[in-house]
Amino acid sequence: MSSKKGIRQQYINIFIISLLIAVIGMGSMYAYVKSSWSEMEEEQQETFEKAQLVEKISNSVQDLFFRIRGYYSFQIESELNAAYQAISDIHSYSREFNALSLTAEERRIISEIDNYLIEYENSTLPKAVQFVENNDYEGLRNLAKGGANLSVNRFIQYANEYNMKTKKSLTQSYDQTKKQTNVFFLLITLLGFTFLLIPIYMVWNVMNRVVRPVENITQAANEYQAEGTILFQPLTREDEIGALSQAIYKMMERIQSDEQELLSQNEELITQQDELFNRQTKMEYALSEARFTRVRLERMNGLSHLLSFSLDKQEVCNQTSDYLNATYQPDLSFIWFPKSDTHSLKGISEEHFSEIKRARLDYIKLRLETEPYFIIKREADYERGIAENTTFVYDFVAGIYNSSNELTIISILSRIGKPFTEDDQGDLYGLLKRIAISLDRIEQYELISHERQLNQNILDNINEGIRYVSCIDEQDKYNATLFELLGMEPETEDRLWPRDEWVEYFLSQIDDPDQYRAFLEETIDPANRELGHKIYSINKLSESSRFMNVYSVPVIINDEKVGTIFVHRDITHEHEVDRMKTELVSTVSHELRTPLSSILGFSELLLNKEMDENRQKRYLETIHSEANRLTALINDFLDIQRMESGRQTYSMEEVSVADLAKQSIDALLVQSDQHYISLHDLTCTSTVIADADRLTQVFTNLLNNAVKFSPDGGNIKVTLLNQQDSVIVSIEDEGIGIPAERIEHLFEKFYRFDNSFNRKIGGTGLGLSICKEIIKDHNGEIWVDSEIEVGTTIYFSLPIKPELPDHSIDDKKPLIIIVEDDVNIALLLGEELSEKGFSIVHHDTVDKAFTCIEEMLPVAVVVDLKLSDHESGWDLIRQMKAHEIVAAIPIIISSSIEKEPHLIEKFHINGYLTKPYPIHDISSVVLQAINRTDGKILYPENT
Repeated sequence: MSSKKGIRQQYINIFIISLLIAVIGMGSMYAYVKSSWSEMEEEQQETFEKAQLVEKISNSVQDLFFRIRGYYSFQIESELNAAYQAISDIHSYSREFNALSLTAEERRIISEIDNYLIEYENSTLPKAVQFVENNDYEGLRNLAKGGANLSVNRFIQYANEYNMKTKKSLTQSYDQTKKQTNVFFLLITLLGFTFLLIPIYMVWNVMNRVVRPVENITQAANEYQAEGTILFQPLTREDEIGALSQAIYKMMERIQSDEQELLSQNEELITQQDELFNRQTKMEYALSEARFTRVRLERMNGLSHLLSFSLDKQEVCNQTSDYLNATYQPDLSFIWFPKSDTHSLKGISEEHFSEIKRARLDYIKLRLETEPYFIIKREADYERGIAENTTFVYDFVAGIYNSSNELTIISILSRIGKPFTEDDQGDLYGLLKRIAISLDRIEQYELISHERQLNQNILDNINEGIRYVSCIDEQDKYNATLFELLGMEPETEDRLWPRDEWVEYFLSQIDDPDQYRAFLEETIDPANRELGHKIYSINKLSESSRFMNVYSVPVIINDEKVGTIFVHRDITHEHEVDRMKTELVSTVSHELRTPLSSILGFSELLLNKEMDENRQKRYLETIHSEANRLTALINDFLDIQRMESGRQTYSMEEVSVADLAKQSIDALLVQSDQHYISLHDLTCTSTVIADADRLTQVFTNLLNNAVKFSPDGGNIKVTLLNQQDSVIVSIEDEGIGIPAERIEHLFEKFYRFDNSFNRKIGGTGLGLSICKEIIKDHNGEIWVDSEIEVGTTIYFSLPIKPELPDHSIDDKKPLIIIVEDDVNIALLLGEELSEKGFSIVHHDTVDKAFTCIEEMLPVAVVVDLKLSDHESGWDLIRQMKAHEIVAAIPIIISSSIEKEPHLIEKFHINGYLTKPYPIHDISSVVLQAINRTDGKILYPENT
């Protein structure tokens, strides 16, 4: 088939010809329209320019004669100059006008106006100017009547007519353009319809030459498919449609010839397909069985691993229940470990499970005594659901007994309408036996763990430190007390002490490591089966030495030494008691023998020798003094014994500490002439509830110590001051001082920090111990501050009796409420304001103060910002400012805290006094701040 006769080539040719016609037509129309519009545009532009120039010439002519008349009337030179300028403008516009394309009429008129202007400029205007300068207005009138202005008037008339003509021309030009535009659109429309015919023709051609033949071919193919006979005659055309028609016809013939062969082959394939389907079904069933077996094995392996290694009964119970439910698919089930009451349920509530145990357990146990498992078949009730026929429920019940004939496992699985096979029952019972073995293993582990923990708790809670060293390469064992005694970091699961590391660390802490190492090596020797003991001390920089007694005990099993137990016991207290006993014997023997020697010696002299009365009196006074010394020593022993046993009685009353201090100093000054003792009383009050005799004993002991330990004399300063609700007493000397490491032992019985020096001074070491007990029984504290070769200061504190000025509230006097937690400051402020004529009420908490302010409405409030129990004065101020009734009451702050300007401004504080300040400042600030709402200042009475 020639390509020139093909359908594609035919339609390509038609398309190219149509495109050429469209391009040529559109191009011609575009050239015509553009030429027409360019000509009209040029003509309109020229007409418009002419009209503008004519209008400008007309306006300039009118302006010329307007300026000339102004000059004629007033003889103003500027008007004449403006007239000449107008003439110049007219000549300029005339030249522009002549440059355009003009008609004969336009040239005549513009020539006439040019000639007139030349005549007017060169002849008429100079004459007129001459007449004006000569004031010859008659000549001027005759000049005007001479017809010189006729050309001008005609031009002005022409200009008006020209403007009208121009407007009319422009209108006509617009109408012409509109007509041409309509013609252009008409041509475009016609051209569009022409172009529309081309695709219509092409569609019609396609329908006749392509679509209709294809439809005939399709109809013939459908008839062949339906009837199996060829009713189609191929087309004889030489284009693609003809080739397609002939190809389909030949294909139909070939299909018809092969149809019988295909039918026979199809029957054979159907037979093979049925056989393959049967094989596939068998393979799928086998694959499903293999997959189910694999999943079951995987679950069994996971459960076996859990049963072998898990130590959690609940985990074993839950995982076993999951395995049973997944493998045997019961509708209801439970597995229960009766001994620990561990269970896992499926489809059963806790309440129903409890009912099963209560109502059916006896029956289940009775059956399980004769058979390890059994099946209960029962007719379904509510389990039947919507089933119409009778449905049965199959309950598999199994139980496992341990060696003690205790029921350890009970399991029940229920399936609706699906019985348990013999294999299922055997597998389930075998699985439960494996679970019983795992459960027994867990219980054995729990028992061993409990016993091990019990033994460890016993070891950890005894007072002795215990260490077990094995001879068979086992890890050494320690109890917690040992680490605590030795000050070592205890073992944890992540941190174990290797033997060598522990030994080296331990040896670095004791006083004689070489000797202890030899003791250790000897006792852990497998051949050594004897008991041993050793005393050592632990020396630490942070604390005093501790003495330890360690003894070793070999552990023999089956006549073989498997290890050694070391028991470490803290004997520091016993060692200290022995030391104190030795010290006591030494001290008491010295303190008793000295006065007894004097008494015996002087009494022997009195008995055996004759002497005058003065010597006898002196000897008797010495005997009396030494007897008093012995009495005081014995009283000290008795006092400390009563105090420690709690049998000491006190006669409590109000006493002044300052008075007792002064009395004790006065009594001591009689005995000491090398020391200057001064009293500095800085308290506002020193009244306490105490036993005056016992406090005097404290002062006497402390002052005596200050004198004794200042052998070279010096100043002894006694100071009293108030701190919060206590009175603090300090006794400061300039003596030998006390070593810092000995201060903590000063209040122990019989303690003397330096024997050699104390023996020179004397004393039993009971004085400070007695003072501590007395101060402690008075709810006070005692402490020491000392420096070698500088001196010692001993402090003690006693709670003062809470005491505020007892001012009755007088309604005639202004009321001031003081909010202050320091009793001494409150006393000072109250005394100062009372002297100024105010009634005073004191509070130390925010809640009580605010309640009082609400009820009593004082004229002012004095507030400390830092109160007790972490309260703040700002809290009270906020409450007052938020309360409408008390918001206007003046507030004066008396505090040690620096000012906070933004808060002072926010709450409108009337005064701020920073401690310390002169006491009279408070009354001045209060007097300035108590402005009442009526604007008057209230001045209280001075009483």
